Amino acid sequence: MAKRTQEDYYIESKRIRAEVLQEAEFLKGKPMRFTVTNGITMDVEITKSDLKTIVSKASHDNKFNAIKNALAKDIPSFLLKSEYLGWRTVQEGKHEEAAYFAYFDRTIGVRTILAMRKMKNGGPYKPYAIIDQYAFDVNIGELKQGTPP
Repeated sequence: MAKRTQEDYYIESKRIRAEVLQEAEFLKGKPMRFTVTNGITMDVEITKSDLKTIVSKASHDNKFNAIKNALAKDIPSFLLKSEYLGWRTVQEGKHEEAAYFAYFDRTIGVRTILAMRKMKNGGPYKPYAIIDQYAFDVNIGELKQGTPP
């Protein structure tokens, strides 16, 4: 079996992205809603737009992009099988709609971290991005342990 190249992973990530976007059509006008308790209790809402945002964020690694896009197909399962890492406040001038972000870690051949936005004014948690270790280390800022406010 030939070793996969970055080009192979690029093609695969685009194929899976298209699948996620097609599946997301079912959420148009009727978001998925559920409650999950894993480290913290969250009322979660997932919309077509949320999934589009996740699969549209590309890292420098095409293999990671393929894994990330595959994981975006089943956010509820990701949350149930992950470890809660903590939360952080929103950086000033960014994400005005969010009260804070909570982070969940799952390793499937590579470490993947799901960033969940807690919407302001008592709104639900919404998935925002699945990032790699590098993006987590560079952009996370101060991570707080325990239950968010």
